[in-house]
Amino acid sequence: MFLKSLEVFGFKSFADRTHINFADGITALLGPNGCGKSNVVDAIKWVLAENKSKNLRAENMADVIFNGTESRPALSMAEVTLTIANDNGLLQMQETEIAIKRRIYRNGENEYFINGEQVTATKVRQLFMDTGVGKAAYSVMEQGKIDQILSSKPEDRRYLFEEAAGISRSKAEVQEAERELERTKANLAQIDIGLAETKRSYETLKAQSDKTAKYRKYNEDKFNYELDIQLLRLKNFTQDKTHHQQALDEADKKRLAAEKEIEEIYNTLHENTDKIKSLQEQMNQKTTEAIKLQQEVVGKKALAQQFHVQQSQSREKIGQIENRIKNIEQRIDEYNEDIDSQNADLHDLNKKLSDINKNIEGFVTNIQQSQGQIEENQKIIGTNGGKILNLNSARADLQKKLAAITEDIVTELDAKLKDAGYSAAANKKAKEELNTQLEKIKIFANGRANIFKDFASLPSHSEKDSARMGTDAVNAFTDLTKMFDELALCVESYTKTTPQFIDDFLSPEGIITQKRSIDKEIQDNLNQVENIQAESEDLAKKNVELGKRIDTYRKTLEDLRVNQAAMIQQIKNCEQQISQLKRALAQEEVSRKEQENELYEENKRRDEVEEQLQEIEEQIADIEKQGSRIMDEVDAIKKQIDDCNSKVSGKQNTLKKKQEERDKYQAQFEKLNVSIAQNDTEIQNVKQNFQDNYSRDLMEFEERMYKITTPVQVIREKLAETKQKIQELGQVNLMAVEQFAEEKERYERQQASYNDTKKTLENLVRVSEEIKTKSSEMFLDTYNKIRKNFHNMFRRLMNGGKAELKLVDPTNVLTSGIDIYAQPPGKKLSHISLLSGGEKTMTAVALLFATYQVRPSPFCLLDEIDAALDDKNVSSFVSTLRAFGNISQYIVITHNRKTVMGASTLLGVTMEESGITKILQVRLDEDTLNGNITFDSQEDFVEEDVPPEEGIVIPPRPPRREHNPDGSLKIVQKQEEPEEPKEDSKSEPVTEAPAENKEPEVTAEAQESEVKGDQQ
Repeated sequence: MFLKSLEVFGFKSFADRTHINFADGITALLGPNGCGKSNVVDAIKWVLAENKSKNLRAENMADVIFNGTESRPALSMAEVTLTIANDNGLLQMQETEIAIKRRIYRNGENEYFINGEQVTATKVRQLFMDTGVGKAAYSVMEQGKIDQILSSKPEDRRYLFEEAAGISRSKAEVQEAERELERTKANLAQIDIGLAETKRSYETLKAQSDKTAKYRKYNEDKFNYELDIQLLRLKNFTQDKTHHQQALDEADKKRLAAEKEIEEIYNTLHENTDKIKSLQEQMNQKTTEAIKLQQEVVGKKALAQQFHVQQSQSREKIGQIENRIKNIEQRIDEYNEDIDSQNADLHDLNKKLSDINKNIEGFVTNIQQSQGQIEENQKIIGTNGGKILNLNSARADLQKKLAAITEDIVTELDAKLKDAGYSAAANKKAKEELNTQLEKIKIFANGRANIFKDFASLPSHSEKDSARMGTDAVNAFTDLTKMFDELALCVESYTKTTPQFIDDFLSPEGIITQKRSIDKEIQDNLNQVENIQAESEDLAKKNVELGKRIDTYRKTLEDLRVNQAAMIQQIKNCEQQISQLKRALAQEEVSRKEQENELYEENKRRDEVEEQLQEIEEQIADIEKQGSRIMDEVDAIKKQIDDCNSKVSGKQNTLKKKQEERDKYQAQFEKLNVSIAQNDTEIQNVKQNFQDNYSRDLMEFEERMYKITTPVQVIREKLAETKQKIQELGQVNLMAVEQFAEEKERYERQQASYNDTKKTLENLVRVSEEIKTKSSEMFLDTYNKIRKNFHNMFRRLMNGGKAELKLVDPTNVLTSGIDIYAQPPGKKLSHISLLSGGEKTMTAVALLFATYQVRPSPFCLLDEIDAALDDKNVSSFVSTLRAFGNISQYIVITHNRKTVMGASTLLGVTMEESGITKILQVRLDEDTLNGNITFDSQEDFVEEDVPPEEGIVIPPRPPRREHNPDGSLKIVQKQEEPEEPKEDSKSEPVTEAPAENKEPEVTAEAQESEVKGDQQ
C-alpha cells in the first residue's frame, strides 16, 4: 500500500483544484516559508478523519476552507481525495485502488466517501487501524509531534507502540465492549427493577392463587362430600323401596287369598245377599278411596317436608349469596379507588407529556427556523459571492479603462507639450525671473512703508520736511509703477513658457476629470466589495452562532426525547395497570351480576316453595277431612254388614277369622303402599334438591353410589370440617388463578430476559478479558522488539551511546506509560527531558525507525523534523532514511539541502499568486534513487541484545469454555484447590508459555459472534 495521488480543492491555500502524484521512495517538498508546504500534510491528516482543529493549525474546522484573498473570493466548501494503492491487501478491502474523500461545508457539515460510497468517520478510522496509518498513528511526524513524543506524559507515548503492535483495533473493540458492557449493565438494572415490581405482583397473586386453589379444592371436596351424602340417601331410599315392594307383593298375595276364601264363604252363604254384596262392594270402594287418600296425604306431607327443607336451604343460600355480593361490592369499591388514583396519575403524566411535546415542538421549530436562517444566510453569502465576482469583473474593466485613459493622458500630454514648444528650462528661468521681480517689489514696498511710518511717528514736521517727504513719495510710487511694468513683462514671459492645454485637461469634459471619475468608481467598487465581504463575514459568524445554538437545541431536544420516551413508558405502564384494574373490575361486576341474578332466582324459588307449601298444607287438611268422612262411611257400612252377617249362621266365625286375616293383610298392604309412596317422594326430593343446588342430574353419578364405603357420619364430619376451612379462608379473589397465570408468564418472560442479559454481560466481560490478555501479549512482544531496535538504532545514529525504554507500571501492561532514557556518547544515562534539542530529535528519529523495523508504515510524512539537526546528524538521518526507502514511501518537508539530495522526487511548492498554493513536480535521476536496507558507513556495526524488562505481569486468560453437542455451555463444577503457602502468593513476572501449551487464540470476530449468539 502506498500513496498514489492527492487531489485538493478549497483546502486552506489550495483555491484551485490541485492534483499531486506521489512516487515510491523518498519525495521532498521544497518551498519558501508560508507557501503552503505543511498544508499538504494537513490535507492528508484531514482526509484520514482528523477532527481536532488545533492539530490542523486552525481555530475551528471551518477555517480549513479557503477564506479568499484580495483578488479571490472565499469558497463555500473544501474537498480532499487521497488515492491509495492496495495491491498487497493491507487494507481490508478487495479493491486494489482505494479513494478516500472528505468534504466539508461552511456550516460545519462533513461528508466521507470510500470509493464513492458515503461512510462515517469511524469507518475511515477503522479502515486504517493497525496499519501504522491514520490521524493518531506514526505515519505523520511533524516537528511539534516529535516534541510531543519526547515531552508528553509517558502514558501519551503508548499510541506508537499500540499501533506498531496492531492492537489499536483490539483496543477500540475493548472500548466498544466496555461501552456495551455499561449499556448492558444499565439494561440489566432496568430489567431488574421491572422484575422486582413484577415479582411483588407475582408473589401477591401467587398467594391469592394458592388461596383460590384451596378454596376451589375445598369447594370440590364439599361438593363430593355432599354428593356422597345424597347418593347414600338415594341408595338407602332405593333399597327401602325395594324391600317395601317385595313385602307389598307378599301382602297383596295373601290379601287376595283371604278375599278369595271370604268370597267362597260368601258363596257358601248363598253367595251373600245382594245387600251384603252391595255393602261389601261399597266398603271395598270406600276402603280403596281411603287408602288412596291416605297415600295422597303421606305424599303431600313428604312433599311439604321437602318444601320445608328447600325453604331452609334457600334461606341459607340467600345469606351466602348476600355475603358474597357484599364482598364483591367491597372489592369493586377498592378497584374503583385504585382506578381513580391511577387515572389521576395518568392525567398528571399526560399533562407532563403534553408539556414535553410542546417543548419538543418548540425546539424543533427553533431548529428549523435556525436552519432556515442559516440556509437564507448561506444563499445571501452565495449571492454576495456572485456580486463580488461581478464587482471584481466591473473593477477589472474600470482598471483596464483607467490604464487606457492613463496611457491617453501621457500620450496627449506629450503631444501637447511638443505642439506648444514647451521647454522646461525656459519655463524655470521665466518662473525664477517672476519670483525675483515679486521679491524686489516686496522689499521696495516694505522699505518705503517703514520710512513713511517713521516720519508719521515724529511729533512735528516742518514744511520743508513735509515737501521733501511728498516728493519722495511721488518718486517712490513712480518707481513702483516701473517695477509693476517689469512684473507684467515677467508674467507675460512665464505665461508664454507655460502650456495652455492644462485647462482643457482639467475641464469637466477633460481627460483628467475622466480619470478622477474612474478612480472614484474603482474606489466605490472596492468599498462595495468590502461592505459585501463584511456582510458575508457577519452572516458567516451568525451561521456559526446559529449552528452552536442548533447544537444546544439538539442536545436539549435529545434530553427531552429521552424524557418523552420515559414518560410514554410510564403512561403505558399506568394504562396497563388501569386496564388490568378495569378487567378485574369488570370481572367483579360480572360476578356481582351473576350473584344478584342467583339471589333473585333463589328468592323467587323460596317464594314459590312457600306458596306451594301453603297450598299443600291446605290440600292435606282437605284430604284428611275427606278421609275422615270416608272412614265414617266405612264404619257405617261395616256395621250394616255386621248386622247382616249376624243373621248368617254356621260360617260366621270362619268368616270373621278370614275377614280379620284379610284386614290384617289389607292394613299391611296399605302401610306398604304408603311407605313406597314415601320412598318415591324421598327419591324424587333427593334428585330434585341436587338438581336445584348444583344444576346437575344426580343419576350421572349412579356408578359412584355403589362404590362409597365411608360411613355417612364420617362424611358429614369431613363436610363440616371442609365448610369450616372455607369459612376460615375469608375473602377470596376468584380470578386469582387466571391472573396469576398471566403474571407468571410475564414474570418468567422477564426472568428469561434478565438471565439472557446477565449471560450477555458475562460473555462481554469474558470477551473483554480475552482481548485484553491477547493485546497484552501482542503489545509486550512488540515492545520488547522496539526496545532492542531502539537501543541499536540510537547507537547507529549517534555512533555509540545507549538508549532504553521502561514501563512505568510493569504490572499493568495495557495502561502503563513508557519512559525514554538516552545516553549520547560521552554522557551519562539520563531522562530524555535533559537532552539538547538535536539529541532529542535524533532520539525521536531512532524511536521512529525502531518502530518501522517492527511494523513499517506503508507511507510516512515527515514535516521538518531535521530542522534542529546539524550537518553530521542530518547525514546520519538521510542515510537511515534512504535505507528504509525501499519498504516505505516517505514524503519529507525540508529546507535542508542534504535531505533534498537524498530524495528521488521533488515537489516544488510556490505561490505565483498571493495566497494561492501551486505544486511543481520534478523526477530526479536514477542515480539518486534509494537502495536496500544497508548501513554502508557502519559495516562493522554489531547488534546488541537488550535484557528483558523485569516485573512484567500479563493478565491471565479466562478459563476455556466447553460446549455440549447441542451447542449449550457445559457447566463445570469448580474443584477446591489446596491453599498455597502465603510466601508463594505474590505475583511473579509472567513469561509467554511455549506455543504447544498455549490455548488457541480467540479472534475478536469469533468473540463478537459468540456474544451475538448468546444474545440471541
